[in-house]
Amino acid sequence: MSRPPNKKSHHVDLTEGTVHKHLIRMALPMMIGITASMGFILADTYFIGKLGPDELAAMGFIGPIVMIMVSASIGLSAGTSSVMARASGRGDHNELVKLATNSFLISVLISLTFTLVGLLTIDPLFTMMGADEKTLPMIREYMLVWYWSPLFIIVPMVAMGIMRALGDTSLQGKLMIIAALANVVLDPIMIFGLLGFPRLEMTGAALATLITRAGTFLAVLYYLTYRFHVIKFSNEVLGSFRTSARKIMHVGIPAMGTNMIIPLAGGVVIAIIALFGNDAVAGTNVAMRIEAVTIIVFYALSAVIGPFSGQNMGAHKYDRIEKALKQCTIFALIWGSVLAVVIGLLAPAITVHFSNEASIQEYSNYYLYIMPISYGAYGIVMIANAAFNGLGKPMPGVVISTLRVAVFQFPLVMIAAFYFADMHYVFAASSLSNILAGIIAYIWVMKQVRHMAPNPLTERHQPAE
Repeated sequence: MSRPPNKKSHHVDLTEGTVHKHLIRMALPMMIGITASMGFILADTYFIGKLGPDELAAMGFIGPIVMIMVSASIGLSAGTSSVMARASGRGDHNELVKLATNSFLISVLISLTFTLVGLLTIDPLFTMMGADEKTLPMIREYMLVWYWSPLFIIVPMVAMGIMRALGDTSLQGKLMIIAALANVVLDPIMIFGLLGFPRLEMTGAALATLITRAGTFLAVLYYLTYRFHVIKFSNEVLGSFRTSARKIMHVGIPAMGTNMIIPLAGGVVIAIIALFGNDAVAGTNVAMRIEAVTIIVFYALSAVIGPFSGQNMGAHKYDRIEKALKQCTIFALIWGSVLAVVIGLLAPAITVHFSNEASIQEYSNYYLYIMPISYGAYGIVMIANAAFNGLGKPMPGVVISTLRVAVFQFPLVMIAAFYFADMHYVFAASSLSNILAGIIAYIWVMKQVRHMAPNPLTERHQPAE
């Protein structure tokens, strides 16, 4: 697929206009789209929960592995979005085409690698995580289908990063809504065998996801080619593959690491929680799925602050970046406080719908009473890491995420599990790690922006680039 040579990419300039209006304009469709996307994760959990507690526990083990792959795609998307936003800020359309096309090819290669490695490691990986003879067959049933979906997850995620770099989040939001609705319709049909379809249970849930993601893949490829005009498989573009790959992966590899640290840590924590039994795993899984929906605003802000930072860096407008970070931080703290109160009050009324087992509901409620206290701080971590990626400085995000899980969370969770042997303390340890990381993230990102800004006393004497 190629584009007419005289076409220019669809582009929204984020370097002019009121800062908070740009953030709101971009974040609102992202919130709606991510809400829909998280909604279909909740739908999976809801329908699989109807199959029984063992199936729900199996999804508890599957969740971190799925999120590792999704997080890797978010990291690659961040790398692509970062370099493209800076090129967009400079008004360099040819560079946009090279970066977009080659990021598509990189995504395909990484996706196929995930599929191959995943299919070869199902049993040893989940056994190591603590899956038993009840849950392992269910996990295998699901993952044998799901491992064919990385191509349809990574490529659309990177494509949506390209759209955000060009200042457009409305289309991404619409595509995510359509995908979510399709998945909600397909889930019960394929899981329970409705409308003449066979009852496929865990396989049906994975197949519904695969079909939905494949549709999104085709849609984003069409829009990048014919609306944004940034996909072009010419000799000139393909010849720049190595150069583009270096630019993308300079941010992409650390960003992938930053994002993958979180679900990797989740996998370790789930393995520790498995010591308390399958009900503890199932209850934690339910609570984490509910959590993902409640912190959607932070996902949306982190999705837009990167492109905003990148474009304004390309235009050398660092004061706008600093202002945006301050506004996002204040909002995160206020919204996090509201969430903590509301979730604490409504937790029992929500968790009862995901399982009939009283012990599973109890573990879910423990989580939702304690973890929301730290949501505001966790939102600051997400915003700061996304801003670092947008500025082309991904390593601080890696360090902050590593501190959060390896230095704070792991030791505290281990102490809580093995010394106190109490799930309340396990969740409190994770909550405290978010708060400590949030403080470090805010201080670091603000210093970074101020350090990168040129000195106004010397800038006038510097030659223009």
